[in-house]
Amino acid sequence: MMPIFKKEILENIRSYRFMILTALLGALMFISILVSYGDYQLRMENYNVLKPQQPTPEKIIIPPTALSIFVKGLDTNLGRLLQLSALGIDVQVSQQSVNRLFTLFTVPDMLFVIKVMLSLMALLFAFDALSAEKEQGTLKLLLAGGAGRFGLLFGKLAGRFALVFVPFAVLFTIAVTVVSILPDVQTDIQYWTKLGVILLASGVYCLSFTALGILISTLVHRSSTAVIVSLAAWTLFIFIIPNLGISFARNMAGVPPGERVEMQGRLAAVQAIYERIQKEKSGRNEHIGIDMVNQVWAAQREIFENYRPRLDALMRLTRAIVRTSPAGALTFLMTDVAGTGFMEDMRLKDAVMLHVRLNYNKYMHIEPGEPGSFAYARSSIGDAFALSALVDSLVIVAFAFLCIGLAAARFAVYDPR
Repeated sequence: MMPIFKKEILENIRSYRFMILTALLGALMFISILVSYGDYQLRMENYNVLKPQQPTPEKIIIPPTALSIFVKGLDTNLGRLLQLSALGIDVQVSQQSVNRLFTLFTVPDMLFVIKVMLSLMALLFAFDALSAEKEQGTLKLLLAGGAGRFGLLFGKLAGRFALVFVPFAVLFTIAVTVVSILPDVQTDIQYWTKLGVILLASGVYCLSFTALGILISTLVHRSSTAVIVSLAAWTLFIFIIPNLGISFARNMAGVPPGERVEMQGRLAAVQAIYERIQKEKSGRNEHIGIDMVNQVWAAQREIFENYRPRLDALMRLTRAIVRTSPAGALTFLMTDVAGTGFMEDMRLKDAVMLHVRLNYNKYMHIEPGEPGSFAYARSSIGDAFALSALVDSLVIVAFAFLCIGLAAARFAVYDPR
């Protein structure tokens, strides 16, 4: 195995394919970090402007996480200002982290680079690992010279994987180190642990697509055919399955969009105001204000309690479908680990509703005392794996082992002539 591994490294490390793809990966990672950090600074400036000088129960906003530089996810949505009033929870939807013009030319974050570019590089390095040897007539010479089939297969797998992942790991480590010393970036043990998990997940993800390329190389006899099949498989797993899965789950679940739910809340407030006006006209002024507020909050709680189970069902269905692609599982895994995913969004909403429920009477001066200030901490690495990250990790690992197993089974009966 080791001679084959060394052969793969020495033959490819000075090739144009290695130099061009590695340079492209480095350039894309540099641009991604540069622009993502600028966007993070703008969101941090928004937070510093919008956060109250003194903690108050009326305004709720959480700061952006430094991990959003690498995995942005829903961090812009998580950092919106929520204002509590007698008419409910007002979400400030007008906040923009970048100028609208720039949204036409957004640069992908590190998750996109890993999900798209790293998988493509892995396939482009692995698709001809065996078919090219067969075309050149060297495969039968290697086997005739005493190289075992499995030693040859795993040597090529390890060599092609190292050619892709080692440069990425070096570039990623440099990027993480540079970002950690930039202004506005605060690091702790959770920060470094989560980045370590992201790097490890990237390695398993890269291995899975390298194994897929090796598998394709054992199924066809020409490199020209292998590259076409590899690109078709890459398109299927990276774009088609995740996007079709989301659309299919949305249509199956029949969950109304969030904008419609917010509109229902506004209509409930309008209805309560209208009824208050009618009571004032009829001369029934006792407890009108309190009745109106209670009506608004009761309506919003009812909307939330009816909407939440349907949203949870949609999330479960979406995850089940999208996880059939390693790219979908990687997206869920990294956003949950970074604290910028759907689970974090629902966790924040639950914390806000709990805060309102505990402090509502004090906030409306129905009970004596001052309402408590809102406090929130993003999920730890343990919280992420306890919820769903473990399943996503196992999906990626299972995909890698499945491709390796199928490639080994196919190569065991492969005709080298």
